[in-house]
Amino acid sequence: MKVVFCHGLEGSPQGRKAQALRAAGLDLVAPDFTGMNLAARVAALLPELAAHDGCVLVGSSYGGLTALCGAILHHRAGGRVHGLVLAAPALIVHEPPADALDLAPPCPTIAIHGRDDELIPVAAVEAWAAAHPAVRLEVVDDAHVLARSLDRIVAATAELARA
Repeated sequence: MKVVFCHGLEGSPQGRKAQALRAAGLDLVAPDFTGMNLAARVAALLPELAAHDGCVLVGSSYGGLTALCGAILHHRAGGRVHGLVLAAPALIVHEPPADALDLAPPCPTIAIHGRDDELIPVAAVEAWAAAHPAVRLEVVDDAHVLARSLDRIVAATAELARA
């Protein structure tokens, strides 16, 4: 199953998370969102989701918010996302299109968030997960970049790809 990866604000399509997913043998597509705001990222993501309908979508930080918004809009357009993995999703960012969407995931979702995240408070992600039964939240002993949790991100992605 195809995996589409959305990197974070300071990440890249060749970053550690993308490398770990590729090294695990996952069939990865990683668009380059460098320098784009959220609306531009989501606009660039939607054609990828159309091309890989039914994929597993993985997003990190700002890319996590990109992935969530993209999945919602793709679903509204009649498309399908098989599953979402959101690594430290930037749910506290309120800009278009996130500010106008109900951020309820349209598919099974695993959120992985560091207990010691210095940018996105774990409480914000806990509240979001509690409001959405499709979300399984895993709070890990890690910081925002989740450098010690790459194995959990890979395992969650593989789990959804097999489901």
